[in-house]
Amino acid sequence: MALKHAVPAFRYSVSLMVVGLGVLASGAGAQSIDRATRLFNEAKYAEAKGELVAVQKANERVATAPYFLGRIAMIGNDQDEAIRQFERAVQLEDANALYHYWLGSALGEAAKRANVFRAPLLARRVRKEWERAVELDPNQVDARIGLVGFYAQAPSVMGGSMDKARAQAAEIAKRNAMRGAMSRGDLAQYEEKPAAEIAAYQQATLLAPDSVVAFAALADALVRAGKPDEALAATDEFARRRPDDPWALYNTGRISGLTGLQIDRGEAALKRFLAAPASDASAPTIALSHYYLGKIAEKRGAKDVARVQYQTALKINPKSRLSQQALNALK
Repeated sequence: MALKHAVPAFRYSVSLMVVGLGVLASGAGAQSIDRATRLFNEAKYAEAKGELVAVQKANERVATAPYFLGRIAMIGNDQDEAIRQFERAVQLEDANALYHYWLGSALGEAAKRANVFRAPLLARRVRKEWERAVELDPNQVDARIGLVGFYAQAPSVMGGSMDKARAQAAEIAKRNAMRGAMSRGDLAQYEEKPAAEIAAYQQATLLAPDSVVAFAALADALVRAGKPDEALAATDEFARRRPDDPWALYNTGRISGLTGLQIDRGEAALKRFLAAPASDASAPTIALSHYYLGKIAEKRGAKDVARVQYQTALKINPKSRLSQQALNALK
């Protein structure tokens, strides 16, 4: 099963602050984990990985090490390694909801790229892991959000159900009003109700006016509804609120690439983002920045420039179907 509607990659890149970790090792091992946590939160992933590998060699029973290594693998776009590490974390600490959530997320990313035979098997595992996360911790909102998308898009034989999706959205709203509004917007998107989708995302921006996730979702909904000027206005509103936020640059360039509006400004924004990307920007997001630069170049008629941008995107993220399709279309 492949999900029809994909969440923008940077939705999962906006915050990497770690919460809900399990029991750490004692003594020197705990100090190493503490250093790795600090390095991870500072986006010093290579250094954090070195600390974590050393912890694993010293004590294979520390679940926190494979958890962090899985997160680093996800940032590096290596879903197979992420799955392996998260499976180890879950094996060591099955009662940790956070580990089940991230294992489900890694499986979901792998399912998007799997063939028609493997994708349904992975999708069933995604549902199992997210349901287990919610069972362990009813306040695991990220897992509930994942289940909204799964239940809404999966066929009934695989556990899909709009009633289940709506029930999860309602539970999310009880715990977080902004994310509840986002979930209602997602449901409206799945049901192809653009007015309801836009209204829900607008509410999310009012509830969390400093959230790039809310403004990006609103902008995307407006693009789908054929309202490109309003989409760019939504990105401008976030940029006014957070002028120093690198994600404002990325979102401005992204919407410019999608709509063809203000392409000079959009190109400049993406180049500034790439020169000093957000500390939590993942490899797929960096690749997408080049993809949108390629789209802008195409709108100028500069196919050679576009080709170079798509090729650069594929070097960073060889699994990007968007970049591959765009490159193929130039030939």
